[in-house]
Amino acid sequence: MAAIEFGVPRGAILFEKDGFKYEFRDSLGEAHHGLSLFVARRRTLEGNHPRGRVLLKAVAAHTSQDVRRVKRARQKLEEQVRLAMFLDHPAILRVHGLHKAEGASYVITEHPSGHSVRELLALAGECGHTFSPLFVLYLGAQVAAALEHAHEAKDEQGRPLNIVHRAIDLGTLFVDWKGGVQVADFGLALSSLPGRVSSTVHRPQGDAFYSSPEMLLTGRVDARSDLFALGVVMLELATGKNLLDAPDEVTDAVKDSLSRRQRVRVRRAIKRAHLADCHPLVGDAIWRAATYTQADLVALMAKLPQGLGLTLLKLLQRSPDDRYPSARALATDLGRWLGGEGVFGKAQAEAELLVLMKKAGSAMAELGIRRPRGVEVSDEASTH
Repeated sequence: MAAIEFGVPRGAILFEKDGFKYEFRDSLGEAHHGLSLFVARRRTLEGNHPRGRVLLKAVAAHTSQDVRRVKRARQKLEEQVRLAMFLDHPAILRVHGLHKAEGASYVITEHPSGHSVRELLALAGECGHTFSPLFVLYLGAQVAAALEHAHEAKDEQGRPLNIVHRAIDLGTLFVDWKGGVQVADFGLALSSLPGRVSSTVHRPQGDAFYSSPEMLLTGRVDARSDLFALGVVMLELATGKNLLDAPDEVTDAVKDSLSRRQRVRVRRAIKRAHLADCHPLVGDAIWRAATYTQADLVALMAKLPQGLGLTLLKLLQRSPDDRYPSARALATDLGRWLGGEGVFGKAQAEAELLVLMKKAGSAMAELGIRRPRGVEVSDEASTH
């Protein structure tokens, strides 16, 4: 679904709130449910706010043709803000609130302090850098702690909210140069929040190539689906390979190895994805989710050390019952493999990111990745 258009020029003031003017800077395209995602700058009468960048997820005023779409998009914005009231964790981006101005609605969110894992992987690919197994375990532990907080969140009456992020992928996880990790965008989250907008179509909610088999095949998910998605991210960070992006592995013979009933289920899932306007390649991910084997997993992890390999093997099981039972259990296991802060913690992650930065050199500018202030790279490093 295309984003509901704003047509705002760069530098325009979108609205004023709490003594700040919110200035439009860049469009990041569609978020979900037709919502537009912007980068904005908070300005005061005296100049820029010291930490002025924020994210705005927004829906424009409706026309007579799109009143239903706009109404649903506004409901999703309001739901995200209500859900954010129960999410207070340093590794989860904060939602500052909802603002309405001139018929448009905006959710104001903290801007990530770092870069997405997708950007870091692209940078690593440019300079031939490989992330260490300990770095991958560290990132997994930080995300697991954030998911533990979200999955176990309760409302004011102490009732479980049963939050499932549903869109953990390379674009919703961020890492800063100090080793800080943040999880972004619970806008697609499933929850038992009263009054939430339910989906009428079972479809992948985030990037399908990071979706769990149960999300791709049935649309029914729980917290263990987020753990599968995290496993796919960690596998790609460690090996450069995505479990579900393997079209050469899904041959006719592999498809025929499924029972007739299983093949019918796959084709129905592909049809639902098509009706929901998913990308055509989602069909490949659905076939792979239905056909990958334990041997495939073992082969992908053959060169990984025991701690990381065993963790990923458990995260990436097709059946949720065979995975970690909870983010808390995963975080505990990862902490054990990491051996505590003294072995590999934030300081060690920062050191590894500095190595990446120095190896990358000029590739950072070419990819539009900001270098932190005060860090210089030698000409020798820039040529590698």
